[in-house]
Amino acid sequence: MTDWNLMTESIRNAMHIVEKAHTASRQLRDNANPETFDNFRAQLQELTEDLAKIQTVIDNQEAFVREEFADWLGKAFSARPAGYHRTRRMQPGAPS
Repeated sequence: MTDWNLMTESIRNAMHIVEKAHTASRQLRDNANPETFDNFRAQLQELTEDLAKIQTVIDNQEAFVREEFADWLGKAFSARPAGYHRTRRMQPGAPS
């Protein structure tokens, strides 16, 4: 899966997590206790991690595009992606 696919997946995940965080915030507002607070905090942490991945790509758009292009060329000429990358590879579920 390419970095761009992983980025769009992170955007979809972030949208889903926003919904979960909104639900957790409603639960916290309606029934404030340590359990609902911990759930709300966990949802916000998960959202922060996905948004950090997205922000990394946004901050380094040119580098990511060049490396995606290098991967495509590598696959076209040698059937494998480029071995060296200047940007950190995005991994599904990996912290940013």
